[in-house]
Amino acid sequence: MHEPSRRIPYRTWPGALAVLLAIAVYVGGLSLWDRRTPASRPLPEGGTVAVGQARFIPVEGWQMDVSRSKAGQSMMLFKGSHKFLVTVGQWAGGPDGPMLRQQRLMERGQGLRIDGDVSDFITLWGLQGKTFAYYGSKLAGRFWQVVDPRRQSVVQIDAYGADDGLDEALEDAREMLDSMDLEAAQ
Repeated sequence: MHEPSRRIPYRTWPGALAVLLAIAVYVGGLSLWDRRTPASRPLPEGGTVAVGQARFIPVEGWQMDVSRSKAGQSMMLFKGSHKFLVTVGQWAGGPDGPMLRQQRLMERGQGLRIDGDVSDFITLWGLQGKTFAYYGSKLAGRFWQVVDPRRQSVVQIDAYGADDGLDEALEDAREMLDSMDLEAAQ
């Protein structure tokens, strides 16, 4: 008769220890990297910054939120609890499409209310587009949009934050918008 083979026991603790050490080094390394990587970056005083083809001069006191900015696509600035977000993207439709989509997103997706009607705006540099104000239970803001059909692009500017200090933040946002043009090198 054939006798069943005996299984030879082996040690599992060295492999388990190696996995545990690898996880500890990985998590520890990420924590160290997170602590040493700044979340914000001061902006050059009086200098121009660019995102995509949009460029503007930030108002003193605003900083760039590095984690919420994407090179060439978006730039988030903040000052206290207020935000200034510039987003640049491709657009192949008509000039009103992105504005209607943004309003629906704010009303249905974020529970915000549009304050009044969409109106036209023009900056000191001749940049033209549409704008509207919005509000919610915890924040309010103003949204501007410029569509460039020739380049098939859309630039969206969103300034928002808590009610406390919002008027000053919107004045700063308007100053940054007035300094904006769409002639940055890409």
